[in-house]
Amino acid sequence: MKKLFALSLLTIAFAFNGLGQSTGPVVPSGYATSGTGASWGNLSGIQSVDNNPAYADLAQYPTCNNFLCYHSNLASFTNFVYAIPTTAIITGIKLDILQRVNSPNGGIHDSILVLALNGSPLGIDRASALNWYDTPTIQTYGDSTDTWGYAWTPAEVNDPNFGFQYMLTNTSYDQAASVDQLSMTVYYDIGNGITSQTSSPWQIGFRGNEMYVKAPASIKNEPIQISVSNLSGQIIYQSELLPVADRMELKKDVSEWSNGIYLVSVSSANENLFQQKITFVK
Repeated sequence: MKKLFALSLLTIAFAFNGLGQSTGPVVPSGYATSGTGASWGNLSGIQSVDNNPAYADLAQYPTCNNFLCYHSNLASFTNFVYAIPTTAIITGIKLDILQRVNSPNGGIHDSILVLALNGSPLGIDRASALNWYDTPTIQTYGDSTDTWGYAWTPAEVNDPNFGFQYMLTNTSYDQAASVDQLSMTVYYDIGNGITSQTSSPWQIGFRGNEMYVKAPASIKNEPIQISVSNLSGQIIYQSELLPVADRMELKKDVSEWSNGIYLVSVSSANENLFQQKITFVK
């Protein structure tokens, strides 16, 4: 029941000034599975957005048959190959995972998402209980100041056996969950200025009381529709983004919005490009 999906994205890095340094985003090249549950397939499919994703076919809840079950087995991703200076202080670790289920209202969500070293989980489990969407959606875990409850050292992060472990749970009918790209960014401080990067051509987030959406104009030669909804599905904002010069950019005053998680959908006249969850805190 493997479900592939189409998504046209480029991998473009953006830099900005700040208060530390980051390395990444980096994709892993080491993959393994363990335990019982539905097997992950094609784990190397997370290397790039190429319609050839990693996937897990999950059985109907709460039915289990031999090793096929409503949860996946545990997938481990390692060998990110970092080279962080030994004198650096690790300030945060961020994972970006491009997720999709093959049916609306699918009921698939994370059950384990934890950083690990040499196969042993360390720190806080960041698994989200929110169900995945049937449109490709980038889910972000952690940030530049989140070390996941563990004091990581450069030696540990540079170790080829450093990575994370991932398990999914299905609370609905038989269906597949797909991951077509994931990447990790490690933030560190060496005391001399800062850069940061993103693996997506789209930059979406909040800065103070302002929401911003940015991308190079080369991504699309047609108007882009931006829609923002809350987790109840209520659309609270819609706008059109037009290419101007060499980029597309939208800024919106959101000072009247309530704190919470919002879903930003990006689409053109002919296709849904992707969605991203962002958290607004005043």
